[in-house]
Amino acid sequence: MTDTAVIDPAEDALYERIRILLFSADLPAQRLESDIDDIGRFTAPDVRSSQLRLIEVMPPLAPAAEAIVRAMIRAYGTELFGRGSANSALRAMIKAGPVRFGQTALTLGPDAPLPERVRPLVAEINRIFERYPESGFSHARYFLSAIGLPVGRDRLPQVHRSVQRGRNLEGSPDSRVALNNPELRVFRSSI
Repeated sequence: MTDTAVIDPAEDALYERIRILLFSADLPAQRLESDIDDIGRFTAPDVRSSQLRLIEVMPPLAPAAEAIVRAMIRAYGTELFGRGSANSALRAMIKAGPVRFGQTALTLGPDAPLPERVRPLVAEINRIFERYPESGFSHARYFLSAIGLPVGRDRLPQVHRSVQRGRNLEGSPDSRVALNNPELRVFRSSI
């Protein structure tokens, strides 16, 4: 017998419904660049409507994006389509895209005034980014570990050797590339 994930059919139906909402929203398709491989094929000038093309093709979400959507479904279920805070979270995810929504959720500190049922969702999103470091915050995790903060990642990106050797971050060419990285702008401004 093989190891296959058993997915609840109700969860699958909600997942497909959310994908349709993500793809059909009258918003720029580029917002999904972290969620769909090669988003440019849907935004080319010869494409009639990026939303229509996304709906026609129904491309799979990137693994991290799919995991974030499914985590929200497990946390809120059909409440996502109601009138409360769960629906507000769904609308925020549709506007930003799942990966960027997840990145924003991780910026909430442990002291943030969150409902208790949101905390496990934020913890799950953190685990998702640990499983899929290419989806975001891998550079931030590296810099946090470089200054001694525990982040749960053992593998370090190779482009940041100057930090690894203990050099001044502002001085090396590698650091200028790292500090100009869009993923790190928020992180850098908070230092």
